[in-house]
Amino acid sequence: MPKRALKILQVVPYFYPAWAYGGIPRVVFELSRELVSQGHDVSVYTTDVLDKDSRYPKATLDSEIEGIKVSYFKNFSNKLAHDFQIYLPEGMRGMVEETLSSFDIIHLHGHRHFLNNIVRSYAKKLGKPYILSGHGTVVRIERRVAAKAVFDKLFGEKVLRDAAGFVAVSENEVAQYEEFGVDKGKVRVIYNGIDVDAYESLPEKGAFREKYGLKGKEVILFLGKITPRKGVDFLVKAFALLSRPNAVLVIAGNDMGFKSEVENIIKELGLGDRVIFTGLLVDDEKSSAYMDADVLVYPAIHEIFGLVPFEALMCGTVPIVTDDCGCGEIIGSEGIGYLVKYEDAKGLAKKIDEVLDDYSGAEQKVAKGQSFIRERLSWKRVVKEYESVYEEFAL
Repeated sequence: MPKRALKILQVVPYFYPAWAYGGIPRVVFELSRELVSQGHDVSVYTTDVLDKDSRYPKATLDSEIEGIKVSYFKNFSNKLAHDFQIYLPEGMRGMVEETLSSFDIIHLHGHRHFLNNIVRSYAKKLGKPYILSGHGTVVRIERRVAAKAVFDKLFGEKVLRDAAGFVAVSENEVAQYEEFGVDKGKVRVIYNGIDVDAYESLPEKGAFREKYGLKGKEVILFLGKITPRKGVDFLVKAFALLSRPNAVLVIAGNDMGFKSEVENIIKELGLGDRVIFTGLLVDDEKSSAYMDADVLVYPAIHEIFGLVPFEALMCGTVPIVTDDCGCGEIIGSEGIGYLVKYEDAKGLAKKIDEVLDDYSGAEQKVAKGQSFIRERLSWKRVVKEYESVYEEFAL
């Protein structure tokens, strides 16, 4: 048990079970659940968005999920949330005004959303400390860069300025904070955690291949949101360079508006039915994809961590990641996967060939990776680091 039980508020625009929004809701859920198990009082203020078209049907302002107190505020528009990352939580301002003084520490997740601005303004009035986990959203990349700059002038710079501290999940993210004027002395590096217990019981191998007609194929898997920063287009170009007619590229993930561009590249390169889109995969279906893949490729740019390569390792599949990805710091230094240079399509194609031609080295990396994850990235270990940070900045 911790030295003292803290009353903690997590603020995030999407939460359980909004897995279509990627790793952030998963990380905040796992972190909050483990904090509760350690005796802390954890509340989450979020919206009811699930994906582009649906809302969480069980959403209330007094929900409880595995001991976590969750307030799901109705979001003004799912389309604005999904397509433009504009989250407008109805009624949240009143609850923040009423309850914020009762928390020991406030933890904001993600940057450039109005939930943060609401909380920041009241936290400043009350003298309440908050910390920010940017989760890679502080930098201005991908689409609407000009709009992000305007948001920063109006709101974002104030959120960064008034934060008591920051959490980065890699040295890559520390550099991103510094780029936006954050004092490095206020940043603490804590790797994202993995729910290692979830991999104690895995589905039978072969189910994913059976479903998608992939028996006897060499399966190259990408799993993640389909956005420019995930590097899906780069992977498709590398795949086209392979002289492996039996190879299939599986793209598994939620389309965030970039799929049509990827499909155009596939058509231009004449790849036809050798590329398969599965849509979003979760739970056992996601694990089945990892288990049945011959190799996982995570070709992201400006990615500050990335859980996907570690999930693949826990399912027995070796990852290839780009050198611009924060998780590459671990993959490279620990020797638990392969690194390639971002945008070097020939280099990526060569590495895929090497792995598929001789998997013995990959098997050793998988075994080493699983040991590392259990020892260093379990939530039981990671949450102790968060407890130290909360204690450091809490009143």
